[in-house]
Amino acid sequence: MNKKPETKENKKASKITVGDKEVEQVNSSKISGLGGAEAFDAQTIKEFILDAGSDHLPTFGGKFEGGINLQQVPDEITPCLVELLKYKKDIKSFLEIGSAAGGSAFIFNHFFDLETIVLIDDNKHGKHGLRGDVLKGINRQEIIGRSDDESVMNEISNLNVMFDLILVDSEHDYRQVKVEVAAYMPFLKPGGFLFLHDTVYSPDGDGRVVRELKNDIGMEFIDEYVAEEGPKLGIALFRKRKVAL
Repeated sequence: MNKKPETKENKKASKITVGDKEVEQVNSSKISGLGGAEAFDAQTIKEFILDAGSDHLPTFGGKFEGGINLQQVPDEITPCLVELLKYKKDIKSFLEIGSAAGGSAFIFNHFFDLETIVLIDDNKHGKHGLRGDVLKGINRQEIIGRSDDESVMNEISNLNVMFDLILVDSEHDYRQVKVEVAAYMPFLKPGGFLFLHDTVYSPDGDGRVVRELKNDIGMEFIDEYVAEEGPKLGIALFRKRKVAL
């Protein structure tokens, strides 16, 4: 089981050390806003993300490079998390296609009570070697290889797991994104969420797939999150309909 953060009832908030950076652990179950129990304080979430560290400031923004080497723009991932946290109790299994240093997996493990984490990566990214430290102590299964390889797809199938959240963030050309969505959508639970990254960065790749998915009667488009200032990469969030229209 993944270690849970200490709460207010357990004296002080715990600390996480990632690389040479110490980050205060947020108890996400206590984050609330004016909207009641299902509302989450975006600023608290954003501050945690900023304090966790960025992969590359010009590309992703953030406070500093290092830490978990997150490859997400804080002003994009924050509102996406706010939306997904409304369904926190329903999100227990997570599949990420394209993990790099593991920053996104770290963030989702932190804010959700994940019971199953599966990562697919070909380990070609220059910082893949940091993943072990970034995700130290986090229970997960890593499948090393290309997501479009039959052997990798078979490994996922053999897990006999249906996922509540699938994050697609590997190569961003149209063919690759299209293949990944087609290949892994059968493993997304009805009511589960599909997260596509780099929809603005790659308008003819991820962006084109997003436009096509909006016309898919089996998918509900939730929103697209694009930063108003600074780097703009884009996140599209879909939900698989429980019953097709």
